[in-house]
Amino acid sequence: MTTNPMSQDPTTPIRLPLSETSAEPKVRMAELPGGTPPDSNSFASPTFPSSKPVIELPAWVRKESEFFNGVLSDSELLQGDADKGDSPSSKRNNPVVLPQLKASRVWGIDYHAVDMQEALLYLEAWIRRRIPGYAITSNLNYSMLCRKESRLSKFTERAALVLCDGMPILWRSFANAQKLPDRVAGSDLIYRLAELCQANGFRLYLYGAAPGIADKAAEVLLRKYPKLQIAGVQCPPFRATSSAEIQASLQKIKAAKPDVLLVALGQPKGEYWIEEHYQELGIPMSIQVGASFDFVAGKAKRAPVVFQKIGLEWLYRACHDPRRLVPRYTKNLLYLIRVIRRDLIDLLA
Repeated sequence: MTTNPMSQDPTTPIRLPLSETSAEPKVRMAELPGGTPPDSNSFASPTFPSSKPVIELPAWVRKESEFFNGVLSDSELLQGDADKGDSPSSKRNNPVVLPQLKASRVWGIDYHAVDMQEALLYLEAWIRRRIPGYAITSNLNYSMLCRKESRLSKFTERAALVLCDGMPILWRSFANAQKLPDRVAGSDLIYRLAELCQANGFRLYLYGAAPGIADKAAEVLLRKYPKLQIAGVQCPPFRATSSAEIQASLQKIKAAKPDVLLVALGQPKGEYWIEEHYQELGIPMSIQVGASFDFVAGKAKRAPVVFQKIGLEWLYRACHDPRRLVPRYTKNLLYLIRVIRRDLIDLLA
């Protein structure tokens, strides 16, 4: 009677039959990798390929090398594999992956379909990636300027985030398959950004506006958000500046090491300033916020909420500052009539 070895007490050593312990063991192997199967009488040494195997580096490693060698720009670094979270920043420096955003095209500009809270979540994710970028708050005047200036239009296409800051733009998106959920006004965004910076320890820098306005706006924000870190405040002179003055100004900003830079130089001057300097500054997020410093500082008064909701904030502001704003809003109104007319022609064609 043959005893099954597996049924014995596990503490008892298993004794193999004599045939299994002979001097010439049988190698029980179908085939050795890269070699030939052995038989009972001989053992053939395996053969290996003469050439070394090609090691395929991860895509983010290749792209990181190209980025630091100047082959790729910061925007190109985020394309392709970066959308899948396969970038060096998301893999090694920070696990944050940017949310996927849908867009709605209105009068030549692709607006991201986000409300205020979704915009803040996206901005926070972008800041944590530590790659320089910028966001745009586009109102009707900005849309008109993009039609006139190809440089501004191309600048907008490269933005990390494009926000709808005008009720006519919001209403026009309702005719698209992808509708915009809400208006995200720069004048509201500045407060929510300050709140975001306070909650996450991000450093905020205010640049622009008339003398004393940025300082006053910083004071108001600090009273509202006591733990907010204001990295610095700077008001550039309202005149042509030399290259030495420009570099001194940029060095001051870089030395402050902000995470968010708010620029208030007007359209499109503020956007062009960001375009020229954002990569050199290396700040994760820069945003041109227009007259927001004036509103925060109390120099200008925002329209009542009812005017904002029905799209008549421009009328309220024009009545309070007619000399400056009536000519601008007249151009905006004529532009609005033209683009609506074009939309109707395309619809009936």
